[in-house]
Amino acid sequence: MFATVVTVLTVLSSGYFTVSGLLAPGGLVPGGDAAAPRVFAAYMAARSIVLLGGLALFAALRAWRPLTLVLALNAGVQLVDTVIGVTRHELAQSLGPAFFALLLGAAAWTLLPRRGRLAGT
Repeated sequence: MFATVVTVLTVLSSGYFTVSGLLAPGGLVPGGDAAAPRVFAAYMAARSIVLLGGLALFAALRAWRPLTLVLALNAGVQLVDTVIGVTRHELAQSLGPAFFALLLGAAAWTLLPRRGRLAGT
């Protein structure tokens, strides 16, 4: 249940930023309305749509093993986003992704088989 709630929250929040970045990148980043940032936003959105689609699909199918992997991959993406926010000295862009990285990692952890969590098997 926890993993499903985290999945839905991730799809909604990241989906919002994906659509916003495609429709109005200047609303997210100053100067984003120029041609190069719009193309870059489209490429980033394509990757985000695949990850978010995987989350939604695997959660809907109750395919827990693949969902665990995609949750962990999304946690990795959020960790990288956290590093970007920290290097740019932007508090909100650091704390938001860090919070989601923790949630996504915890959700993936809850889906791991009990005996393999600490033993690595």
